[in-house]
Amino acid sequence: MNERIIPRESVARHLSISVQMLVRYEELGLVHSAREGDVLGYEPSQVRRIWSIMTYQRDLGVNLAGVEVILRLRDRMSHLHDHLADLADELRTLVDEPGSSDRPS
Repeated sequence: MNERIIPRESVARHLSISVQMLVRYEELGLVHSAREGDVLGYEPSQVRRIWSIMTYQRDLGVNLAGVEVILRLRDRMSHLHDHLADLADELRTLVDEPGSSDRPS
């Protein structure tokens, strides 16, 4: 694995959250744990996601159902952003091709 796995207990301690709450987030499909050898924990991107969940709940008062909707929308927007970037690259390639100005409009 390229990314370092941060043990679940360390994440809980550093974010001041219980291990049971992290397990609950996993059960709800909000985050995904990873295993590296004997270590069960999270990749850095998942730790950032946990931080977001906590921020939505603690700072904004959003319940877990609302958090799930926010995360789904955020994931969808990220996917669309990546797709638009790919389309822009394709368009740039087409425009930059030799002879592209010779094509009829």
